Amino acid sequence: MDTMKKYGDYLDKDNRIYTFAHPVRWGKRSRGFSLVELLTVISVIIILAAILMPLVGNAINDAKKLRALKNLQQIATAYVSFSLKDRARELHNCKNAAEWAGVLSKHEELNTASIFIFNDDYLVESNHRAMPKTIGIRKKGQWSINPDFEHFPLSVIIISGIASRAPAATTPVAYTRGLDYETGKWRPAKGDNGGIYGESGGIIVFLDGHAEFYSNLTDEANMLVNYYTGEKTSKISEAVNGGARALSWTGVEWEAKQK
Repeated sequence: MDTMKKYGDYLDKDNRIYTFAHPVRWGKRSRGFSLVELLTVISVIIILAAILMPLVGNAINDAKKLRALKNLQQIATAYVSFSLKDRARELHNCKNAAEWAGVLSKHEELNTASIFIFNDDYLVESNHRAMPKTIGIRKKGQWSINPDFEHFPLSVIIISGIASRAPAATTPVAYTRGLDYETGKWRPAKGDNGGIYGESGGIIVFLDGHAEFYSNLTDEANMLVNYYTGEKTSKISEAVNGGARALSWTGVEWEAKQK
């Protein structure tokens, strides 16, 4: 008997015939992805990217705001240190924020330009000049303000002329550009004095060095403290003593009224 004519037949050791009900195919290549399966995978990737991209963007923005907050804290620390040396009068006579920063640079309190200039500032991003590295330049023992810094848009508003006995925890000393001192809201990100973060808010740092991000100053929870009455106020100009002035990179933005 021919035992191997039938596909799948084989003999065991006792010459008995066994037959597979279905042929077994060995070594068959697995088929590739169909077009539907490929499109499904691509769709899943696109959906995941759409979910993750906003999260990544928010993380980047939070990191930038944290860096800006640290910069403002450095400014407050340098200011307090400088004031303790009885040199605050030099700051009170400054005409703009660049000149104010220059005084601190001259006396070696700080000289890093990026403390006053933020990468995520729309004015900085649209500026065609290279960002200055230093505030001042010292050559052969002579100090002068860096002309590249002097005329570069600054991201920070400085409050000059703060009283020596001002309450540290409630007296603002600097904030990111764009706060409307009349309305307590932040301006859109446009123009020379627009908001760094648009109308979403900005950062304020106080004499004691603590800094916070404020969406606005009109909500009761976000209000500042009136320097003279101790009551809540949405106007930053009322949170400092009379005669104090807010200095932007273009000049004096506001001056607090005398009482």
